[in-house]
Amino acid sequence: DILKDIDLEVDFRFYGSGSFVRAIEEIVIASEQNETLMLGNLVDEESIQTGVAASVYGVSQLSVSASSSVLSNKRVYPYFSRVIASAEDQVFVMRDTLLYFQEQRGPGWTDVAIMGSTSASGIDLAASLITKVSDVINVISYQQFLEDVPGLSDFVDSTIELAAIKDSGARVIIFIGFGSAWGNILTQANEIDLVGEEYVWLVSDGVVGIPFTSDPNSDIAQLSRGTLGQFFHIPQTTPEFSSFLDRWFSSGLPGTTDAPFPYTFLMYDMITMAALAVERVNEMNLLDTERISPDVWTDVIRDISFEGVSGSVSLNEKGDRISKYQVMSYVPETVSWDPFAIWTPPNDFVLNEDPLWFSNTSNIPDLDIRDPYDYWSCHKKEKGRDQTGKTVELHTPDGSDIDDIDYDYHCDHFIDCENFSDESVDCPENYLVLFIVFGVITGILICIALFFLVIVMVCGIYLNYRRFKAASPYFLVILLVSIILGYLSVFTWYGKPHPVSCAFQPWLLGLPLISMIATLCVKTFRLWRIFLSPLKKVSISNLELFGVWLLVMTPAVLIVGLWTLISTPTAKMVHIGGEDHYICATGGFTGEPGGIVFFTLFLAYGAVILLAGATLSLVTRKLPSLFNESTLVAISIYNLGFLSVVIFPVFLLLRVYNPFWAWIIRTVAILYAITATMFLQFVPKIVGTMADKYYNRTSSVVSTTTKD
Repeated sequence: DILKDIDLEVDFRFYGSGSFVRAIEEIVIASEQNETLMLGNLVDEESIQTGVAASVYGVSQLSVSASSSVLSNKRVYPYFSRVIASAEDQVFVMRDTLLYFQEQRGPGWTDVAIMGSTSASGIDLAASLITKVSDVINVISYQQFLEDVPGLSDFVDSTIELAAIKDSGARVIIFIGFGSAWGNILTQANEIDLVGEEYVWLVSDGVVGIPFTSDPNSDIAQLSRGTLGQFFHIPQTTPEFSSFLDRWFSSGLPGTTDAPFPYTFLMYDMITMAALAVERVNEMNLLDTERISPDVWTDVIRDISFEGVSGSVSLNEKGDRISKYQVMSYVPETVSWDPFAIWTPPNDFVLNEDPLWFSNTSNIPDLDIRDPYDYWSCHKKEKGRDQTGKTVELHTPDGSDIDDIDYDYHCDHFIDCENFSDESVDCPENYLVLFIVFGVITGILICIALFFLVIVMVCGIYLNYRRFKAASPYFLVILLVSIILGYLSVFTWYGKPHPVSCAFQPWLLGLPLISMIATLCVKTFRLWRIFLSPLKKVSISNLELFGVWLLVMTPAVLIVGLWTLISTPTAKMVHIGGEDHYICATGGFTGEPGGIVFFTLFLAYGAVILLAGATLSLVTRKLPSLFNESTLVAISIYNLGFLSVVIFPVFLLLRVYNPFWAWIIRTVAILYAITATMFLQFVPKIVGTMADKYYNRTSSVVSTTTKD
């Protein structure tokens, strides 16, 4: 019913593939002959070149297969129209297809590699994939191959490019090219194990639209099983489609015994659209004019819509086909593509049936392939191995009551499990044994300190024995309480670090150390003041002396308090030696530098107290023997100073390299310094008291007056 009573003259122009100059010459010749409508323009490379020439020489073009998105730029290609959609639509089809299967199966579907041809269409589609959908599709490898060179495509070695894709770890590989190169690329990919149930290949319409084999038993057909592709949605139940197939198979023409390939339907609709355009121009009484303006042809073509053999045909204002896409899976037994989903712009993906994959089943491939790894189970106290690399959920050491951790944490000297199993089971250095041994020792020492406390309270406060009385028994009590707290601080380093225990470390160790030094200093200060003027009666009450002790302790408490408030000691993950470890570190408002600053400030203040104590020991060295504790005080101060100034910095340095030995050195140093001070201060008094026998309550050496 089209072109009735119209005599149509068609001028066929042929030029070799890739001959851009010859194609442009044909545009010029057509323009000179006033032929201002040209059909065909199959290939992107030629259409991009001829499209520019057509805009200069005034020739309207209608293409069947050139899909480059560049051709949608109407400022450059004002007269170019096509019965195929822009390549950008394919990008969105691929995007929504991959997103659908990722939602159904899990990770791995949106990390893709591209194997694209060096043709204009290949580069354009790859560029669109990289730029247009980068928010959801991660292109982790982009490789190219040579195509569209007659006689060469099947022999191009792309193993290097395919190996790069394999090394990238991508499980979805998007092939952009034509069927002429598909077999060669897929065969080479199979040789390096890049084809199988753990990979999904997704091809552009250049492979779907033109058959690449007719043999269902061929290697390429079998290797293509389950490959995904997309093409224009060509509804196969319309009267137009059925009528075309009837005429196709009954025509008796060469090649019509086989089913037409998809591009055949587009070619037919391109001719139909051109015929309708001619009829419309004839109705406008312009067909007999000497030269029909390309604007007329272009406007008429873009205004036409009809039901064609490839479905509803209509173009947008850019001259691009408005069309749905069908997503398909390749079935080698029928040497065909089996549609399973429909995509409608802009992003409507509808699955109609489950596709068959490379496994020849409808089970969606699991593309979240990970390397197996070893792990340590805290609860089971044993090593395990996750063969899938994803079944066991690894915990980080900063979690509470963690179970499965990376095996690298086993026997690394950092405690990560609440039950210490990662550092006590099958480890050459056993924290559990260490904790038991030092726990028993510390417990015994605490009991000794409590025993001394009872003796001081009985002999010094209740019975007023002279040696204890001369040593200020109330401050001996303060000294012993400080010693006991110092011992208890050892347990804040037991087990896995915890924010609470880390925060208490400066309080339970730092302040008791300062308190011990301060107590020794104020006791010596009292003796110095009393004996400074032997002939003068000097009275210093315990309350006054306690005020001096508080005065000395106040800056230390203030430093530790500000330390806790501003640079809070806490437990957190810290990168040490290439690994993240959960240790006590500085938090709060400042982070790491703040802890070092406050620690240095605390040590500096401790050094000032030590210097004062040493000075007092020096000036009291000649006191009567009953009161003279200068040697004992000096040694005690030296031990505590050595702990503060030498051992702690060594510990801070060593804990980064070997926290096990750092723990031992720190704990031994704490126990030694505190124990030495305790025994030096109390053993001589107890032994002397026992030796005094009947002279415990009086002193014939010197008489002093103090207020209790």
